[in-house]
Amino acid sequence: MKVRGTNPGWSATIGRLALAIPLSMAILAAVNTAPAHAITRTEVISRAQHWVKKRVPYSQSGFYGGYRRDCSGMVSMAWGLKTSYTSSTIRSAARRIPKRSLRPGDAVRYPGHVAIFAGWKNKRKGTYYALEQPGWGGRAHKKVKKWKRGSQALRRRGIEDNPIAVAVATPPAQPVAASATAPADVTAVASPGVTAAAAVSAATTIAP
Repeated sequence: MKVRGTNPGWSATIGRLALAIPLSMAILAAVNTAPAHAITRTEVISRAQHWVKKRVPYSQSGFYGGYRRDCSGMVSMAWGLKTSYTSSTIRSAARRIPKRSLRPGDAVRYPGHVAIFAGWKNKRKGTYYALEQPGWGGRAHKKVKKWKRGSQALRRRGIEDNPIAVAVATPPAQPVAASATAPADVTAVASPGVTAAAAVSAATTIAP
């Protein structure tokens, strides 16, 4: 019986497929587990300030700029996430950190609520500034809050300390679509010579 030889071209194709399939699977796995795109702390504070400035009203069904108008929707927007998380699922976009490590742009979460941390008022006493959606009948605001028992400090995956920029508000051109980009009326302008502390301080200051 005559045995046919293996087709060299077919063997080469099989070899390429054998290499390509594991590589494709590895890339897919990396994409599925990759953190959200990078965003700076100044951008996070700027985005949260935008809602405070606009006094966005609370709603669990309404949207503003593509994000749900509740506490976790505001944090999702400030963090530049692609969708509105809930106060429970927001943890999947972050990692838990010690309370002492909190920095502006991180978040504080306790059962049923989450807010953007904008700095300590008195770290020893556990009082801090929060940029948040307060609840039914309320509007986005900046408020001094006291650390509650059971609270968690969260840091968004992919948040960056640099480059330092100072947020400058400009008139909006059109409504913001649901996306991970910043609101249309917030522009980041580089500020040469501005230290990280000064930039964050400037970004967290809201006029009365």
